[in-house]
Amino acid sequence: MDSSNNRKAALKKLRSLIISPKGEVEKFRKKIEDTFSTVVLPNNVECSRRDYGGVMCDMLIPEMYTSGKVMIYIHGGSFTGGSSAAYRSFAASLANAANCRVLVPDFRLPPSYSFPSGIEDLQSVFRSFFIQEEIECSLKNKKSDLNLTVAADSSGASIACGLLQELPEKSFSRISMLLLFSPWLDFSPDSYIFGRHAKDEVLTGESVKRAVEFYTYESNYTNPEVSPLKIDRDKLSKFPPVYIQCGSRELFIEQVKTFDDMLERSGVECTLDIVDDMMFMFQLADEYIREAHLAVNRVGAYLTKKTESESEIRERELLLKRNNVTE
Repeated sequence: MDSSNNRKAALKKLRSLIISPKGEVEKFRKKIEDTFSTVVLPNNVECSRRDYGGVMCDMLIPEMYTSGKVMIYIHGGSFTGGSSAAYRSFAASLANAANCRVLVPDFRLPPSYSFPSGIEDLQSVFRSFFIQEEIECSLKNKKSDLNLTVAADSSGASIACGLLQELPEKSFSRISMLLLFSPWLDFSPDSYIFGRHAKDEVLTGESVKRAVEFYTYESNYTNPEVSPLKIDRDKLSKFPPVYIQCGSRELFIEQVKTFDDMLERSGVECTLDIVDDMMFMFQLADEYIREAHLAVNRVGAYLTKKTESESEIRERELLLKRNNVTE
């Protein structure tokens, strides 16, 4: 079989992201780290550790980037797992594709730190990041040109949407884009994902239920900060433009389509990129699935086109010229 499209190997890798119905948290976390952590990053992207508001983060910096463009990536991992180390390679690919720096926080995880601990950590990251940005701009005697994208995948999408509802207006207004990969959007008790036969090639309803049980109490499952499909129209109408990328064969696909419709009816621009015949988080199996590279590049092209101002376009063109790179 062509190694660039080895579905069986891809599925085996991606299942490492999902805690089993009877899985132990520590073993699950170790499996994610063992499966996804890497020493060498793609595309010569550099990584450094930063402390923002007491939360340690990865800062991924590509060879060429627009100075004001930053992505804050909220990782998935069935709520209970995942880390900046496990997502470092994927974040580096995004940084290179979107010509921006990518910040990946190591927020606290359940069961030791349940909802809303992760959201609180991310609020601290945002506050500290904005303060440092203002200080740096002041020292350089220039106005901030920060252009911020919030990105997340799977369970991280729930956390990201919860965060957006809690950010103060000043911080919220500086977010230009919400980017979601294979988002988990509704954990209501009557949701179809908890049906007896609910499953796809990677996920089962039982595994999702196990994950959300660690994250919060059942009485919170319909909380809009836990289940984004429960956000009311007034709050949703304030969201920035949204880009959602997922596979057509995912358990959550109908929820994704519902969320897309909710955003459109609330007056929020939403771009829905459903990749035919792809599974949950196929982008993380790029050594096996050729569509993964194409999908990440498509996201990068979209963000570049959507978020760059004329001055940023000129800056990028100058960088390309200096480095003898043609697009």
